Amino acid sequence: MVPRQGPDARLAVDPGFLEESRNRWQASGDSRAPEAVAVLRTLAAAVDRDPAALHRIVLYQLSCLLVDGEGGPTAGAARALGVHPDDAGLLADAVAAGFPPSGRVRRAAEEIADAWQESRLVRAGQLAAALPAAPADPVLSALLAEVRRATDSVERLMADARALVRRGRPHEAAAAWLAAAQKAVDDPRARTGLLGAAVLAADADADAEREGTEGGAPGGDPGTGARDGVRAAVSAGGVRVTWSPAPHGAVPYGGPAPWYRTVRFPEGAPHKAVEVGEPGPGGAVSDPDPPTGRKLRYAVIPLRGDGVAGVPRVTPPVLVRPEVTRPKAVPVPGGIRLDWEVHPEAVEVAAVRRPAAGRGTTAASGAASGPTPVPCGLHGLVDRPLPPGRYHYLVSCAYVRGESREVVWSPGREVTARAVEWPSPVERLLVDGPDTSDAPDGPGGPDSPGFPGFPGFPGGAADVVGAPRLRLSWPEPERGQVRLVHWHGRPAEPGEDVSELLPELPPVRVPSPDATAGGDGNGDGDRDRDGEAPAVPGDGRPWSGTEFVPRPGARNRITAVSVLGGRAVAGASVLVETPGAVGDLMARRLDGDRIEVWFTWPEPAVLVLLRWEQDGGRRERRIPRSLCLGTGVVLPAGTGECRITVVPLPRPDADFAASGPAVTVLPAVPAHAAVPATAGTAVAVPSVAPAVAVAVPPAAPAVPAEAVTDTDTPEGGSPEGGAPEGGSPGAGSGSRDAAGASVPDGSSAVEPSGEEPSGEEPSGEEPSGSSPGRRGWWRRSVR
Repeated sequence: MVPRQGPDARLAVDPGFLEESRNRWQASGDSRAPEAVAVLRTLAAAVDRDPAALHRIVLYQLSCLLVDGEGGPTAGAARALGVHPDDAGLLADAVAAGFPPSGRVRRAAEEIADAWQESRLVRAGQLAAALPAAPADPVLSALLAEVRRATDSVERLMADARALVRRGRPHEAAAAWLAAAQKAVDDPRARTGLLGAAVLAADADADAEREGTEGGAPGGDPGTGARDGVRAAVSAGGVRVTWSPAPHGAVPYGGPAPWYRTVRFPEGAPHKAVEVGEPGPGGAVSDPDPPTGRKLRYAVIPLRGDGVAGVPRVTPPVLVRPEVTRPKAVPVPGGIRLDWEVHPEAVEVAAVRRPAAGRGTTAASGAASGPTPVPCGLHGLVDRPLPPGRYHYLVSCAYVRGESREVVWSPGREVTARAVEWPSPVERLLVDGPDTSDAPDGPGGPDSPGFPGFPGFPGGAADVVGAPRLRLSWPEPERGQVRLVHWHGRPAEPGEDVSELLPELPPVRVPSPDATAGGDGNGDGDRDRDGEAPAVPGDGRPWSGTEFVPRPGARNRITAVSVLGGRAVAGASVLVETPGAVGDLMARRLDGDRIEVWFTWPEPAVLVLLRWEQDGGRRERRIPRSLCLGTGVVLPAGTGECRITVVPLPRPDADFAASGPAVTVLPAVPAHAAVPATAGTAVAVPSVAPAVAVAVPPAAPAVPAEAVTDTDTPEGGSPEGGAPEGGSPGAGSGSRDAAGASVPDGSSAVEPSGEEPSGEEPSGEEPSGSSPGRRGWWRRSVR
């Protein structure tokens, strides 16, 4: 047909031509060679089935090109496609006479043969409906007749199968459904009917086995029968289906071994079957994510080629109710903690405890001997209180069953745990200052109740570095030894497990015996009272105590930790603040109605209490640090003697403040004496080292009285309320000690007794810590 050499040369399109073309492509090295060789092999297979197939294929392709061309089927167009001139006109006339154009009919004619060969009978019937009922092509006409006969046969097989099911003959029904499914592999009715009949046959076989009778269809294939063993095991990873592949004798001689496809469907609904895994020759497949709370069936379908090779093997009903996974039991103070993981579809978890009983174990005393429900959440539980001993927990999960919304429970997973003995937490921890019975009177005199609103101030006693010593006391716990530690970060709850943190917690520093004379615990010469525990009314347990030195200028949280073996629990805590001391307390009169007070801020405190007493009355102010940076505090006061006391206040959460007050006395103005607005006299009386200071007018402005909290208190009374939480903790307020500054004219230094000081002169040097706003303020200590 296609010219080779000369106008009369012809090319024979035959098997020899196909082989020659395949060899040329294989030797070409062209990247398209594999695809071309595959097409040539397909054509060769068609020629093997029908010697004229290759000629018809070529004519069909030429006809399509001619009818779809722009000019239609003409002799010239045929010659242009390589048709011999003698045949070009004949071919063009034949195509123009009735070859279908591109569209639905032509596509159906092209596809129907493949659908028939692949046993896709449903698709073949759909394509046949698009073609003429009596086509002129005899081959196509014969094919359509075959499709109609096969369709009728499948319908009869399915009708017979339904009748057999109604008569209670599931094995024969399964065989009929199998024949229908093999003739029409794409018919969903045949697949569904086959699965349904296989379920009935498998259940009948199981009933026969229980009754000791022989089941199965007569002459049934043991390699593909519904009764052959197939198992479905539920595990934490889903469902694993296993079966025995067909024995060697069940495979036809020379035929391929069957592959297997596994499907899953709800009980009673084979039409909802879905494939699980990939088809293969193996004997196992896993379903990692099966639906929970409902009964499922798994069917293993043997395959040979693309068709079903036998009746599927079906498992008994499987109810998927996954148990908890990765359970972990941990002893906790007073009991046991269990943690686990649950399936995402679990809606509830329940746990039941029972004491372990058996060889080498005894039921814990005090615990219920029978099963005891334990409250729990989806991911764990804490069971306390429990006596020491071994316990078994049965943990079950609940799931909702499909559309019925019925709740089903898993059988339960058993977890064994052991409760151990833990130390008892320290219930109370008290902190007190050292004995101050021989110390001077407090700022309010012998009968002064101290400074209300905060616990107290240890006075007098201090260790070798000048930090105060405090005393801690606690009742001995029932179990364990007590260890006092410094606690940082979030405070631990009493009874909380701190076993892993204990090695990192610094112990409380206690005074060295060398720091006191003769081993006296607090340096007060009262050796026989050291170590004495406080008496607590109504508490018969023994108490213990020790002294410790808090870190200066810090917040010290002390926690009593009870230790028993390798376990530790937190107990009571106290928070002790040790703010810095108020320094350089000075006062001067501005006029007959006001005084001004200056002092060095006690870092790191954020609030101080300022009290002034005059003419039998007492007033107080709480002053934040932010209002006392480089300025003085102006107070209303008359001309009488005024006693001024300043003490750092702890934060509201502190249990104890380890700091002492600073006191100064402003003498009364002599009778008939004028009080100049720019001159004043101040006497500084620090709590540790007495000092004398001379005050001159400062350059920085003073804090007005309206900027601080003012509280009037009658003599011997106590204001309500405590220290506020706020304050500006900034970097330091600057020293108010300007030792050596020259004394301006008109000022005089006064001894604490009110007498004039000696003629000792200052050095004239200004300290480095003096701020510009306080330049000219100075003090001179008198020992």
